[in-house]
Amino acid sequence: MPKIVDHDERRTHIADAAMKVIIRVGFDRVTMREIATEAGYAHGAIARYFPDKKSLLTAAFLRSYQITNDRITERTRGVRGLHGLRQMCEEILPFGEAGPLHARLVISFWDHASQDDEVRAIHRVNNMRWRDMFRRFLIEAREDGELADDVDIDTAVGEVASRNAGWQMISVLLPDVAGDGRIARGLDALLDGFRVPVRH
Repeated sequence: MPKIVDHDERRTHIADAAMKVIIRVGFDRVTMREIATEAGYAHGAIARYFPDKKSLLTAAFLRSYQITNDRITERTRGVRGLHGLRQMCEEILPFGEAGPLHARLVISFWDHASQDDEVRAIHRVNNMRWRDMFRRFLIEAREDGELADDVDIDTAVGEVASRNAGWQMISVLLPDVAGDGRIARGLDALLDGFRVPVRH
């Protein structure tokens, strides 16, 4: 009886392999042959799923978002307000040993998106989804009395997005001034700036 091939699973496996190679050698230097080797397939085998380099790199881009979004969904289930926002940011920010490696992947995709309209559109859709989540948590914080009256939610959304992106770059380009402790303190300072001041 012929073996049943799960094509979606195979596509995911190849996209995961592409992510590993991009982290290792960078976006511009990655080749289809190296990705095939990483995935454990013949070069021609991956062409059945991804006809060219761009389609494979785009799949890796989407896979990166999917992995992060799955973690965000799990971490934010049943929480709201500034606590929910913190949980979400902790999944986006480059914490832990793997964080800076993933940030290298993110920055490579940013560079690719800046030069390719299709990838930029995908990047926009996913980032606007994150911004909508930031906004939801901030609105909840206002409803729950956590958010200071002078905090403009749209401005705060932009600040959260910018801080998350900034720490990705710092963890790769200036790792000596990043690290879990500094990122955590930066996140604390950001969220504390949104809170209703403690009255003594």
